Amino acid sequence: MKIKVLLESKEYLVISKPVGISVHSGAGEKTKTIRDWLWKKYPEVQELKWKTKTREGIVHRLDKDTSGLLILAKTPRALGYFQKQFKNRKIEKHYIALVFGKPPFEEGEINALVYRDPKDREKQKVSLIDFALDEQEKKFSATKYKTLRHYTYKNQLLTLLDVRILTGRKHQIRIHMKHEGCPVIGDNKYFTKPSRRLAQALGANRQFLHASRLRFRNYPRREVIEIEDTLPRELRRILKKLEPVES
Repeated sequence: MKIKVLLESKEYLVISKPVGISVHSGAGEKTKTIRDWLWKKYPEVQELKWKTKTREGIVHRLDKDTSGLLILAKTPRALGYFQKQFKNRKIEKHYIALVFGKPPFEEGEINALVYRDPKDREKQKVSLIDFALDEQEKKFSATKYKTLRHYTYKNQLLTLLDVRILTGRKHQIRIHMKHEGCPVIGDNKYFTKPSRRLAQALGANRQFLHASRLRFRNYPRREVIEIEDTLPRELRRILKKLEPVES
């Protein structure tokens, strides 16, 4: 497994996660994970006292079919520090997403409850009202987005977005954009028939979602670190097929 390390210290590292690799093992997961890679590359971390099993060193996660920046802890101290930073919304986490159509605003914020789809436990759903649900099932979610560029492809409008998540819910960006009527191109779980047809026409064999930028306070020092990860080649190829819309 070839993983690009973008930043490293004695306590943690930041990698560029490739698409198609899970961060940690889950139900039915048999392939190698980022956690497995961490264990193999840094065998000394196995000797430390971690509170959890199978997710040792995992600060946060990205979906299997999402690429980009990921913080990994090499010590339990660093793990606790960064997880607390995420919990308190002290870490800025940005994504680049190509979506179908055009969001209602050039720049906006989506605030909604998310909950597990009762008809498909592998999917999430969005609700704008606080209806009767088990309190453990529904969770508040918040996403900010900003338009970077509009494109067309065969007379169909697409939008490239910078997306910042303020909460870290499962599939958050994907379900929020689907709720706005602008599914992420290449998303095989949250799509519409027109968005899927367009993705197929573009040859998008993965979702166009990439964790592009992180801003956080270093550990153990507290200076601000900002790090970026460029779009993978297969996503840049898709953009080259599009016609920019002049503003």
